[in-house]
Amino acid sequence: MWSAEVEEKKLVDPINGYVYIARADGRVDVTDPATGKSGIFDDLGQWHSGELTYANRQLLGWIGRLAVRRATEGNR
Repeated sequence: MWSAEVEEKKLVDPINGYVYIARADGRVDVTDPATGKSGIFDDLGQWHSGELTYANRQLLGWIGRLAVRRATEGNR
């Protein structure tokens, strides 16, 4: 099972500086350091909550698929 002790998976978009962090529940936290806004997205790019409603779908897919895999590994 994946737990909080596992190394945090984080990616910084080189174009706009948005920070993408994989969550234990399979979603992705995205933060814009310039404005402080953040949002929660799934690996398909669907917005779920937060002030930030747009993020790079390619990066969400890349880091989100890892988060989804880890979240479902504990259910086996």
